[in-house]
Amino acid sequence: MQSKFLYKVEDIVRYNEGIYSYSYPSQTRINVPIPCDCINDGEFLGHTFQYSVPLGDNYSAIASGSFSNLVTTEWLQNTNNYPKGAILAGGTVNVTVNCSCGDSNVSKDYGLFITYPLRTEDSLQSIATQTKLDPELLMKYNPGVNFSKGSGLVYIPGRDENGNYPPLHQSSGGLSILTQKKVVLLIIVCN
Repeated sequence: MQSKFLYKVEDIVRYNEGIYSYSYPSQTRINVPIPCDCINDGEFLGHTFQYSVPLGDNYSAIASGSFSNLVTTEWLQNTNNYPKGAILAGGTVNVTVNCSCGDSNVSKDYGLFITYPLRTEDSLQSIATQTKLDPELLMKYNPGVNFSKGSGLVYIPGRDENGNYPPLHQSSGGLSILTQKKVVLLIIVCN
């Protein structure tokens, strides 16, 4: 998951309060900083990783394992040239993960976001409690999302490496979708 914000393990440790080790227990959620770019001429925000496929991997293993349900098997199939079940070991798969940089119509107080894959144990209240954010705010950033579905993504205001919520910065053109650093956080699950 290397990117212009992620070169070494220390870059991950900085965004994870209370984690001081380079090894994490299984099923631990950790924040991973990535850039949030305009994809397909501004069609949506995301970041594309070039994933080198090991022997035996398929779209399902990449989506649910290596990328912790930040993408779906169907998404990978639709955005790559390999036929279903025919990914060659050593080949490269494009893994485009969606992200959010905020919404000035909801709040200008938050400009760094976590792309958060929902699991079966999640609910609106559990995520609000864990993040110490108002459930109503979470719903405004994720309209129509069922937080108890057990799958899918939600976008949650995140803290920077100093533990602060950076505000949303507007560009000179009046757009309010990009933060100053253009970085977002992904939640990945250690296996």
